[in-house]
Amino acid sequence: MQPFRGYGCLISDMPTILSPVAVLSISANGTGRNLSELSEPVFGGYANARGEVVLFGKELAYRVNFKKQTVQQRPQLNPGAQARYDATNAGEPFEYATKTFQRLSNEQIIEICTSGRFKLSSRY
Repeated sequence: MQPFRGYGCLISDMPTILSPVAVLSISANGTGRNLSELSEPVFGGYANARGEVVLFGKELAYRVNFKKQTVQQRPQLNPGAQARYDATNAGEPFEYATKTFQRLSNEQIIEICTSGRFKLSSRY
């Protein structure tokens, strides 16, 4: 793919590769020796008005339950919500579909990911 050069700009149709902010450790199905461990890179996240936290992995999102120390797989944001999220600075609120969300800062994401190992609960 050739980038387009014009007016002092470099425009490419290749997606920007983001670096993960942190890594989420997940214990998935099994017990003892059969316990499977996942390390999911986390690229961002948000909290809703009820305090529920969702972290973005490479292909899925993870709803975090701090009380039970579990995560539940969810689909990624839809394009409209993703655009609002992307236009918001870390730590700032954003609105989508008449609801307010708080974009998590990198520090908040790191704190969540280093708070312990999470178990994978049933899928969405």
